[in-house]
Amino acid sequence: MRYGFLIVTVFCFLFVNAQKKNDRWGYLRDSVTHEPIVLASVTNLNTKNTVMTSVTGRFKIELKENQVLSFAAVGYHFDTIQYNNSHLGKDTIDLFLSPLTHSLGNVTVTARGMSRYQLDSIERRKEYLQDIVNYTIPTISKANSGAGIALNLDRFSRHEKNKRRAFTFFESNEKEAYINYRFPAAMVTKYSGLMADDLQQFMQQYRPSVEWLRANKEEEAIKYYINDKLKLFFNR
Repeated sequence: MRYGFLIVTVFCFLFVNAQKKNDRWGYLRDSVTHEPIVLASVTNLNTKNTVMTSVTGRFKIELKENQVLSFAAVGYHFDTIQYNNSHLGKDTIDLFLSPLTHSLGNVTVTARGMSRYQLDSIERRKEYLQDIVNYTIPTISKANSGAGIALNLDRFSRHEKNKRRAFTFFESNEKEAYINYRFPAAMVTKYSGLMADDLQQFMQQYRPSVEWLRANKEEEAIKYYINDKLKLFFNR
């Protein structure tokens, strides 16, 4: 019995240490000012795990070689890195996001009736997708004979697959940006009183889903959500 307990203990110790070895630290900063980007979301696209940056822009996330990280923050463009040889020898990963300028070119918009998220989304969409997705070839097109329909094989080309990946990546990050916009630090502090490390931990642990936020559009609903989660947070 004693030996069995010892084996289990050793196994747990090795397992925990193995997990810790995959934890990576990084800093996320503004590419112009080099100031930390606070409470931005950092997502491992392979595991779908999301963490938040601290007041110093620091984050810790489980990450293995060749996995991909994406970053989203209100007022910034999206970005990604693949964790490869260029990062393996470093204690921390230094990352930068470019701020949005809301220079929308020929697109004319007014702030009236549009949220900050919508304005950010318009610019991100324009900048990120304009060089990747100018035209999407439909899967079904008219047959060359002019009669009936035919399957467009170009739809399954490598170029088209890369386009679809770009769309998938962009929409995934848009969801993170929407959560950041609807669940901001100022609102969480307002209803919880949490600050600094406690605020970061709470927002990371109880980050609502985009589906829940879209179904609950009023701030009142988020207020009750925060209050409910606070009970769990303080009873940990």
